[in-house]
Amino acid sequence: MTCKKCGTLPTISQAAGEAFFNCSVEPLQVKLLAILQQEGYTARPEGDVIRVMVDSFMQLVACLGRRNDLAEVEREGISLLFLEQGAQLDFSAFSRTKSLKKWFFLLNNREFLDIFENNSLTTWFQPIVALPTHDIVAYECLSRGVKADGSLMPPEILFKLAEENDLLFYLDRLCRENALKTAAVKKISVDIFINFVPTAIYVPETCLQSTLQWAQQLEYDPGRVVFEVVETHQVSDLQHLRTILDYYRSKGFRTALDDIGSGHTNLITLAALGADVIKVDQGIISGIDKDPVKQSIFGALAGIARQNGIKVLAEGVETCDELAYVTRQGADLAQGFLFARPAPEPVRRVEYCG
Repeated sequence: MTCKKCGTLPTISQAAGEAFFNCSVEPLQVKLLAILQQEGYTARPEGDVIRVMVDSFMQLVACLGRRNDLAEVEREGISLLFLEQGAQLDFSAFSRTKSLKKWFFLLNNREFLDIFENNSLTTWFQPIVALPTHDIVAYECLSRGVKADGSLMPPEILFKLAEENDLLFYLDRLCRENALKTAAVKKISVDIFINFVPTAIYVPETCLQSTLQWAQQLEYDPGRVVFEVVETHQVSDLQHLRTILDYYRSKGFRTALDDIGSGHTNLITLAALGADVIKVDQGIISGIDKDPVKQSIFGALAGIARQNGIKVLAEGVETCDELAYVTRQGADLAQGFLFARPAPEPVRRVEYCG
């Protein structure tokens, strides 16, 4: 079984190769052909397609981006595919086709493109502690983009840009692999939680192949690796997510659900997916020691988890009172600024409420 998204992402910033244009209507194709010729490109029409050999693909995009005679609707009506020299024109290549408007968007977000193509990612670590001992028993691996000037691009921006440009699969894969590599370099001997976006995984056997290969190459005990679903409350296809989780478990890894308690479907989600760990959302944990409604929600979630042999992690713990409450209510694990903020160097000991 194959997946159309699992091909290698071409490096496009300075790449030479061939560009394929397809226009929504014939008059637009005639107009685009004239523009390309005016800009000095040798454009070859073949049916509905215009083919152009280029020394630098993004230079071609920049050239078209400077034109003011292509209306917004025309930019949306022009599809553009780039094929590096020596690459095969197969189904995987076609899946990378974007509208000219989206290519312009990428061009104007060069910091993102540079991070992506140069794999300029860094992994930070936030400790997870056992309750009630407060021993560090795991770290969550959190990805950041590193810009050319050394400053960081926050993950919410990084993933938003990837999703808008149909690059989520590639980014999610890079983050998973970087997390494994960095944790190995930092000699982390406890469990690691690695995030993944369910919509970025199409066929688990194919899409997760490189992640599993890195785990094996770095000699990780699969039982020490917990793959964590991010934004569980936004998952619409529970069966697909169950397939992914089952695949991870079949390889010996453990799984976790994030943001439990932040959406109305979470009780159904929890019952249907049966992960090893649930992370109760910070929105529930914040001020829980004073809020009877939050206490009721936490109690219900913890009860279902206990009945199904699932560990409960209280996420976003920031005060001693919150920690004391979730400890009394039987939470197994806790994570939050009370113990440590995410950092490039994993803290080996946490200060906590005595």
